Amino acid sequence: MTDPLPDAARIVNSAATVSDKIRALDAAGYSRAAIARMLGKRYQHVRNVLEADAVKRAAAASSQGRGGVAESGAGFRGSATAPPEPPSYGGTYRLTLEPGGLVRLPAAVIEALGLHEGGVIVSKLGEETFTLLGPREALRRVRSRIPQWKPGEPMWSEQLIADRRREAAREAADD
Repeated sequence: MTDPLPDAARIVNSAATVSDKIRALDAAGYSRAAIARMLGKRYQHVRNVLEADAVKRAAAASSQGRGGVAESGAGFRGSATAPPEPPSYGGTYRLTLEPGGLVRLPAAVIEALGLHEGGVIVSKLGEETFTLLGPREALRRVRSRIPQWKPGEPMWSEQLIADRRREAAREAADD
């Protein structure tokens, strides 16, 4: 490693979670003890994060052969042991419910939704439908439900503060 300190400082000072920092420092080649010192964490904390990741990788590798949801659809492309992609009919897929209630998402769906390992899929259950939303679409829908403030309108924070002051004045008068 050439001059690792700037990379370590960048990782340690990032806004990432502690677990993500541990993973990044491990990937950069630092020992568990060094990572614990840099982050001011116990060695056991660092070990637990890295060992849990190893267990998840092993479980994912073994489940790909028996069914289940692969953590990364991109890994299926070109793989000799990859299950065949379900056929798409104009963007509609016929998926099979596997043992344990698992459904394997086609790589094309994972890619289209912008998903990645450890990512979150938001879903909506309808009367007889179940819709998967990628993170961008879920965020867009949430934002569309929040009314936008327009100049000249009172701000919600000012209204809330005024309400709280009136409430406090009433309580003070009651006492």
